[in-house]
Amino acid sequence: MLRGILTAALACIFLSMSGCGGEAENDTVTDADSGGNETNQIYEEDEKMNSVKGWLYNGYDKLSESGELPRDSADVYNLYMAKNEAEGCQLALCADKRYGSLSLEAASDDGAPELTIYKESFVSVKDDYLPDALAPFSGKLTLLADRNAVLYLRFTSDNETTAGDYSYSFTLKDKDEVLYSCTVNVHVMDFALPDTLSCATAVGLYKDSIAAKHNVSDPDEIDRLYKAYYDLMLEYKVTAYDLPYDILDERADEYMSNPRVTSFRVPTCDGDDARLEAIYDKLKSNPEWLDKAYFYPLDEPTSREMLDTLASLCERLNKIAPEVKVCTPFFRNIDYDNNTDQIGFMTGKTTLWCPKSYMYVTSNVYSEAQLEKYPSYGERMAERKAAGDKVWWYVCWEPGDPYNNLFVDQLGVQHRILFWQQYAHDVDGFLYWGANYWNGTSDPWGDMATVKQLSPDVYGDGSLLYNGNIVGADGGCPSLRLAAIRDGVEDFELLAMAARLYGDDWVAEKIAEITPSLTQYTTDSARFDEVRRSIYEAVETAMKK
Repeated sequence: MLRGILTAALACIFLSMSGCGGEAENDTVTDADSGGNETNQIYEEDEKMNSVKGWLYNGYDKLSESGELPRDSADVYNLYMAKNEAEGCQLALCADKRYGSLSLEAASDDGAPELTIYKESFVSVKDDYLPDALAPFSGKLTLLADRNAVLYLRFTSDNETTAGDYSYSFTLKDKDEVLYSCTVNVHVMDFALPDTLSCATAVGLYKDSIAAKHNVSDPDEIDRLYKAYYDLMLEYKVTAYDLPYDILDERADEYMSNPRVTSFRVPTCDGDDARLEAIYDKLKSNPEWLDKAYFYPLDEPTSREMLDTLASLCERLNKIAPEVKVCTPFFRNIDYDNNTDQIGFMTGKTTLWCPKSYMYVTSNVYSEAQLEKYPSYGERMAERKAAGDKVWWYVCWEPGDPYNNLFVDQLGVQHRILFWQQYAHDVDGFLYWGANYWNGTSDPWGDMATVKQLSPDVYGDGSLLYNGNIVGADGGCPSLRLAAIRDGVEDFELLAMAARLYGDDWVAEKIAEITPSLTQYTTDSARFDEVRRSIYEAVETAMKK
């Protein structure tokens, strides 16, 4: 039974360039006997019904505002998800003439997963405009002639959602006139993803960027906005470096105990050993908190001097808080001396290893002498894990193609496959340096070349969020790339469940169907969805036994 209709007026989307994939196929017909009135009227009605075209497709492919919609696009999309999961799909709309004041009506079966609709905003990338920001509904939809408008449809199930099939209908109207309609069928599998995540995340979130783009200076208001951004990231199963509250504040306890909070940075409290001791005492009172805590004293050591500094910092931290992991992102493997390389020197100091992803191709970071002298990078990380250390990895403004990253102009499927590769290499977590680095752009909504000092052709580095005050949101707005990270984290969880049920070799074979190596992977989203669905079905079958 369909439940109440949700009418969402869509905000105006200003687009450019042609994108509907050709003109209407109908030819004008006239009737000499009637003077053409009746047949022209029939044609005009048909033309109006056919002037709006739609396309339903997955939640991660990127259709530019000028991209062609398939001529054979279906008006039905089938989506598969577990309980306690969020999955999305996209609805692209294009018209051959301008329409204003359109509304979207959505209806669903009783008990269906929660539906949230976002308006995708396009950002300039080289000579095109690609979708990225996900803005809330806040008005009416205007379709401009031959320009795509894209909606992101997010479906969220919980642990109590009943397994089975649910139907959602969407109707685009000009007042009372139907211009386009489509259906999304959601199949909820008969198992739930766990609340406690297997994939840790740690992503930078910066108060100064929030204050600048929201034009606020009051410390309390900045803190309030920071918490709103932090909570938004948690909604997407991504944890920011720093908690919204001081660790010694009782309000931090709820966050540290939240299963979606997979990590948090502990301040090094330079010059204040007593404060650091108090923090450590509190963390030791709860093993879960202690396991999530980490220090981040030095970033990307690239010289012997920096390694000596790291050693000095670690000596103090390991003396005061020996059970808190020390995270050190790095992307090189220099020789410290004739007998010790960087990995060897960091051993016993760094306890949360965080290499750049491409280091798992050992030849990228080893010298010829190191290749002859040491085991592969992956083997050495396996040794560190066996000794009790943790291993994460990271990406930033590099590596670029053919490696997977989070750039606006990479394929959406690449963002998700990055987490399949992470699982394949037995990497525990994902670190990313920024979710809201906007210092390099005056307006992230129009310019995502955020690190022009490094490269003017890198789009979206360090920025997965948008300042929501531009579109009337109290806090931040997510992006397609942030949604892809959430999907990747959930894919990671699905792979972990499958490994417990079928074994590591079975999962490795499935992953190899998608990505045999860090630089080899499918770009066929239909193939990706097919393999992913097969894992869903296998997990469901095993869970029912």
